[in-house]
Amino acid sequence: MQTTAKTATVLGAAGLALLTTMTPGAQARPVAPHPPVTEAEIAAMAPEKQEKLLAPLRTLADAVARVGSGGKAADIYAGARIDAPRGTVQVQLTDLSRAAAFRTAVSAADRRADTRRLVPVQAGQTRRALHAARDRLFAREKAGELPYTLYTVVVAADASSLEIAVDNPDAAAKAEAKARRQPSARSIAPAHEIPLVFKQGQRISSAARTWADVKWKDATPFIAGDVLTDGGQYCSAGLPAVRKKDNKPVMVTAAHCFANGTKIYTGSGATPAFGKFYDGLNGLTGNYAGTVNGVATGWDAELLIGADNNADVSETTSYRPLTGVAYSHNGDFVCHNGAASFFMKRETVCGIKVTNDDITYKLDTGWKARGVEGTRLPGKPWAAAHGDSGALVFTPKGSVRQARGIVSALAGPYQTNAGNYLYWTEATDILNHFGLKLNPKT
Repeated sequence: MQTTAKTATVLGAAGLALLTTMTPGAQARPVAPHPPVTEAEIAAMAPEKQEKLLAPLRTLADAVARVGSGGKAADIYAGARIDAPRGTVQVQLTDLSRAAAFRTAVSAADRRADTRRLVPVQAGQTRRALHAARDRLFAREKAGELPYTLYTVVVAADASSLEIAVDNPDAAAKAEAKARRQPSARSIAPAHEIPLVFKQGQRISSAARTWADVKWKDATPFIAGDVLTDGGQYCSAGLPAVRKKDNKPVMVTAAHCFANGTKIYTGSGATPAFGKFYDGLNGLTGNYAGTVNGVATGWDAELLIGADNNADVSETTSYRPLTGVAYSHNGDFVCHNGAASFFMKRETVCGIKVTNDDITYKLDTGWKARGVEGTRLPGKPWAAAHGDSGALVFTPKGSVRQARGIVSALAGPYQTNAGNYLYWTEATDILNHFGLKLNPKT
């Protein structure tokens, strides 16, 4: 993923760390293993020639990393970088007075390592400190404490800072600065320690096709958003749960999807092409997901019993943990992860505003169901598609998700097979009715 810098924050530090070469005489003269070449020339080399050039540098870098990350030098080690055009390996250290001892340790770690190629350079932060700051960041994300979406966290190539790609760099920098000013608040980096550089990022989506295969033909444990089928009808998995009385795994989907007693499976065969979901419904059945045993028409919900599950939410390119349940309220906003919308290039559908949190509606089966009505904001009319039935309706809470219900119906045709009004029955009611709880097993 490429990112472009938008704003930067240095917290409790006078400035970014400097990357400088060691003072003359403090290191052995680097060996010139070959005439100078450019990175472009190296990239264009035949694999055999490229390997001959890089092999000694890789051996040295491996030894440097072992000594730096796992040995007594961890308190000064910041990283290693292969400089292929010059035939050297840079080792980044926060204390250059210990460079000679570090070189000796590298030689002892691997006698094949040509330490004459080793070039110590000054670093401002240790790798250990940078990793600790990174871990604090992810802990805050998991706890739902970050007011921004986190995409990537990178240890800067010169070990000077953490480069953090987010959806809103300004908000991220302000939030971190505010946390630093409040002694009781948790910040990513302790005072006077780690510079942070916030950059504009974007969601990494290169795995979307692979994740489509997962949604189409997942294996146990099944999660919310998986495709479900009996070979004719196609729906989506909703609430991964267990029965309170015996801890039996139960997957909840919409009651209008499958008849009581029917064995249900994932999809199988070729994964449908994006935008052509309905053309890809081949009638094949894959992994066994459970047998319908328990139907509640008033909540448009039914239970699939027989296969393991886990309370995770399958979204556009990966999954997120599902950790709680709550009712929907007027004016709130929700998402759903229906399989049909995913394959119709709508990804995880969000921005659905709750317009009525207590509505009783009649399904075309003749059942009356009590649930919630929502619609998309102007300019984004797609709310749900046929095939989304049973999918999880949820809200994001930091890096985790909160269950609100399962997709039941749609109205107000936006286009063929889709509508701009969504109706769902509520997770709290469904779980209480059947005596279930979320299955948080990981």
